[in-house]
Amino acid sequence: MKILVVESDSTERRSITSILEKHGHEVIAVASGTEAVAIFNKEKCVDIVITDIVMPVMDGFSLLSYLKADAILRTIPVIMCSAALDAKTVTKGANLGAADYIAKPVHAETLMAKVTKAEKSVPGPILIVDDEELLRSLLRRILEREGFRVIVAESGTEALEMLGNTRVGLVISDIVMPEMNGIQLIGHIKKRFPSLPVLLVTGHASEYSKRNAVSAGADGYISKPFHGTEITERVRVFLSESK
Repeated sequence: MKILVVESDSTERRSITSILEKHGHEVIAVASGTEAVAIFNKEKCVDIVITDIVMPVMDGFSLLSYLKADAILRTIPVIMCSAALDAKTVTKGANLGAADYIAKPVHAETLMAKVTKAEKSVPGPILIVDDEELLRSLLRRILEREGFRVIVAESGTEALEMLGNTRVGLVISDIVMPEMNGIQLIGHIKKRFPSLPVLLVTGHASEYSKRNAVSAGADGYISKPFHGTEITERVRVFLSESK
């Protein structure tokens, strides 16, 4: 998990960062809300935000409002951090969309319990299944540019192996592939993971219609050539509905 820590107190910032890194998390640590916004302007791919509330210029509530107003960033769980979590503060954060709260000074056991809870609301990566490297790379670039985590498989067999070891939020699969095509792959996926959404993509619309795809169990269908915005919009819908 990539976690953004926004904490104005340098000692507390180092402490939180150390705890998270010891538990295997990748951490970006900044001292203010404005620095956090600068991070998001560079990259959208942050899984969890832990933010101080009282900060100069842009406080934690303002940062939270900024995140929830963005179509891509609004799904990121935000844990608010403060020395005094009175009822008014908690209520305000909840109304703005905070996922949780933690009191300062932050203790390792409490912090990791909150992070573990937040992790459960983070969508798993998107699994792209396509035997053509060019199309795998194209889809990966489109989705990662919008902040989605992506893993790839070259075949249906490899995809099933990955699904057995990784919690995935969505599968995007080509239909025409050797050995196991997308229709056959859906059959295996729905048998083992019935709630996992699968989006089929094909350049053979005349041979494999939307009706064929839906009958096989697909949750969505897109014909090639496709626009990047079409893919990203469909992905956002699937991931928001599966939360």
